[in-house]
This record gives sequence, C-alpha cells and structure tokens, in this order.
Amino acid sequence: MLAKITTQATDFWDKQKPTQRVILIAAAVLVAVLVPVMIAWATQPTYAVAYSGLDESDAGAIVEQLKTMGVSYKLEGTTILVQSDKLYDVRLQIANAGLPKGSSAGYELFDKNSLGMTEFTQRITYQRAIEGELERTIGSLDSVQAVRVHIVTPEKTLLASDQAPTTASITIQEKPGRQLDAGQIRAITYMTANAVEGLTPENVVVVDTNGVVLASGTSDGSSGSISQVDSRRAAELAAANDVQKKVKALLDTALGPNKSVVQASVRLDWSDQEITTTTFQPTPNAIRSSQKTTETYTLDNTGTGGVAGATANLPTPVAGTTTTTGTPTLYERSEETINYEVAQVENRQIIKPGMVDNISLSVLVDGIEDQQQLQTLQTAIAAAAGIDQQRGDQISVQSLAFDQTYKQAQTEEMAVADRTRIITLVAEIVGGLLLLAALFWYISRLLKNLKVASVSVWEPVLKPAPELTGMAGGGLELAASTAGQQPAPGLSAAAAKSSNLLQEATARISPKTTTAEEQKMQALITRLAEDNPASVADVIQMWLNQDKKNG
Repeated sequence: MLAKITTQATDFWDKQKPTQRVILIAAAVLVAVLVPVMIAWATQPTYAVAYSGLDESDAGAIVEQLKTMGVSYKLEGTTILVQSDKLYDVRLQIANAGLPKGSSAGYELFDKNSLGMTEFTQRITYQRAIEGELERTIGSLDSVQAVRVHIVTPEKTLLASDQAPTTASITIQEKPGRQLDAGQIRAITYMTANAVEGLTPENVVVVDTNGVVLASGTSDGSSGSISQVDSRRAAELAAANDVQKKVKALLDTALGPNKSVVQASVRLDWSDQEITTTTFQPTPNAIRSSQKTTETYTLDNTGTGGVAGATANLPTPVAGTTTTTGTPTLYERSEETINYEVAQVENRQIIKPGMVDNISLSVLVDGIEDQQQLQTLQTAIAAAAGIDQQRGDQISVQSLAFDQTYKQAQTEEMAVADRTRIITLVAEIVGGLLLLAALFWYISRLLKNLKVASVSVWEPVLKPAPELTGMAGGGLELAASTAGQQPAPGLSAAAAKSSNLLQEATARISPKTTTAEEQKMQALITRLAEDNPASVADVIQMWLNQDKKNG
C-alpha cells in the first residue's frame, strides 16, 4: 500500500507545472516555519526582575551561580531577570549562597589563606574589613541607597601626647524622596565611632553626594549646637507638613485632586518661660487703711507753784517738795488704725519649649471666581490649620488659573501611547488571523486542485464490493476463461468471480500444486471466498493489477 501511495504521489508531482511546484515548496516551508514559531511563542515563559541596581561584581557572581544551578535568565545591563514561576525559589537559593555581597567586602577577607602576609598587609586588610562591614550596616537603613566609609588610623607613637586621633569620613547617597534626619545622622556617627578603636563621634564627618555636610566632625562644641538646630528645624518642618496634609485633604475632598496648592510655614517657640500674674479684685472702698490719733490734756493753774526749776515742773509730786493745794495736770493719748484688705489672684504659668509661635499658610485654588466661595474656603482652612489671629498667624487664600499645558501634553502623550499600543496589538492579532485564514484557504484550494488534477492518476487501492458484485457477466466469463475453468455451480456471481480469480492467482503463483499444505491453503482460501467473496475479490483484484503493471 505504501508503495502504491508513493507511486501515485510521484506521478502527481511529475504532472505539476514549475510554478505550482514552487508554490507547493513555499507553502511547505511556510508551514514548517510558522508552526514551530507559533508553538514557541505560545509556550514562551515570562520573566520577572530578580535583582536590579547591582554592581558588576555581584551581577557576575549571581550569573555564575545561576549557570551552576541550571536556571535560565536574561540580562538587561546589571538587572537580572528569571522566570516568574521560579522567582522566589531562585532568590532563596541565591541568598543561601551568600549573594549579593555588595560592592564592599567585610570580614570574609580573612577567609582566604593569610600565609605569608606581612603585618602591614594584615592591618590594611583589617581596616578594609571594618570599612566594608560599616558600609553594609549603614546601607541597611531605609533612607540610604549607597554609602562609602573611609577610616584613617595613624601609626602608634611613643608618647600619648603626640598620638594623632583616628578619623573617619562617610559619604552617603540618599534614596529619591528620602532624607536622613538629625537623629539618624547622629546615630550613624555614634555607631561608627563605637565600631572603630580610638575613634570618637567628634572625629566622624558625614557628607552626602551633593556635598552637603551632615555631620561636621568638630570637637569644639559647635556640633552639639548644629545638631540642636537641625532637630528644631526638623520639628518645624514636621509641624508644617502636618498642617499641609490637613489642608490638602480638605481641599482635595471639596475641589478634587490637583485643584489646589498648599504651603505652610510653622515657627515654634523654643524659649523656656515662667510667667506669674497677680490680679487684684476691685473693692467698694477706695482707701486701703485709715489711722486715727486722739490726745487729751487736763491743766490746773489756780494753785501756786514751788521752787522754780525742773522739780516743780514734774507731773507727779516729788519727795522733799511742797505743793499747794489743787488738782494735778493730766495727759491722755489714743491711736486707732483700720486696714481694708484687697482680694488678689496669683496665676503662675510655665511655658515649655516647642509651643507654636506663628503659622503662615498660603493656599492657591484653581479657577474659583466666586468671592463668597473663597471666603467660605478660607474660614474652613483656617479652622483646619489651627490659625489664631490673636497669636499673629497669617492665612492667604487666592484663586488662580493653573497652567495645565504640561499636564495636557503628558495626558495626550499617554493617550497616544495607549492608542498606539492597542492598535499594534489589534493589528498583530488581525494580521495573525488573516495569515492563518489565507494559509487555510490556500491549503484547501491546493488540496482541491490536487484532487481535480489527480483524478486520472490516483486509482483506488481496493475497489468497492458493489462494483465487483455488479460487474457484467462478461467480466466473470473473462475471469473464468483466464483461469481456464467454469464457475462452480450453486455459487453467486461474486462468489463465482472470487473463486475464478482465486484459481487464476493460484495458477500464476503456484502452477504446480503438489503438497498437502498447499492444498489445505487453497481450500482455506476457497472457503474464505465463499464466506466473504467481496473482500477476497478486492484483494485478488489488487494482486492482478500489480501483476499486470509489473508485467
């Protein structure tokens, strides 16, 4: 059967024109290319970012580890992507291998064989290890993106008075949108000083990548004042941000997002005050106190006096003197003082540092022309921000038409990008469907033309049984005459034909039937022809046709 199909396919190819042959080859090549591509595209795994922002040494080490693990990956600069379904498993295995280590090396520098290292080399290696460990520790802070630490350890001297101090300098790159506060900077300086022998916080200098000194490293006491100023400034900024958030939330709810701009400035009072107030209650009497003095004299001038002198003038008789008859002189004095007490209230107030001294608030809203609405907004904003006019707080609410040019341009660009992406996706889908439809149409038409063109070439391998049973008597007679025998009586036309064809085939294959085994085989075939004459006739017909072509 395979040989028959091969022969018919060869005949069909020979009858095709050169153009049709080229089309057939192109279609076969197109199918052979498109099918694997579509299968690969459908089964292609998705990749996710496993590590980004790595330095070259860490990226190379991770790539080597992935190769060892047999994990497929992609590289985009120093960003490593792995299959999405293996992302967390790969990260755990990489972390178990101690990667990424970072750009700095720590105490693992001593893991290598140190045989033959000089004292100077060991000291430098120890200093590098300390610097690397400090970089890792400082880099673990949330606000730090990158850090570099440099430590200077002077040589030991004979006299302690001549010994130069150990110093350190730290360069910090802050993450976008993050900022180290004074407390974190002070923590970095103290942590560094306590990690290095002989280093004090006053000898640690901290700067950022913009060249701003975060810790001056001075030992004259000015660092404490700088730290205090930074802390107070941070507290004022925090208070201002709190006011801005409250007002912004109010305006976003009332006007919608991106309809207002809020800026606040808060000044805090850092003085420590104690105020004592005394209040006197009013009384109906205007005089606080009154004093009354009374004196009374009683004199008797009728009697004669004694000897002139001091003795005669004494108020009481003195022994040894003579007096005349009469009453003595009397003196009486009395004083009376009346105090009117005044009620008073004493109030003692202690003001601690950090109280709000003044708030300045400026608000711009977009496109509000109604003055009554602006006044309503100003009242609500003042209440939300805690504005106190008696304290000297200031508030300004103004309406202004915002410039939306940049926003509109960005919105249009995003819309164009979205439309382009959607159009591209739809075009790819439609193009793929059209390509599949065209390929299907071409293959169906090719098969149709193939069927029409090969009608005269392709012959059925087995003819249908009704065709054999409906053959004319001439065919039976031809088969019988070919075999040289007459059909056996009592058989149907199909059975007779099968019997005759079987005898003809037997005669051709084995002219001389002498063995008993061949006779049994012939009897078995004859019996099969009697039971299923149509199938046996089809097989015999095929044999005869092959013999004719071979002959």
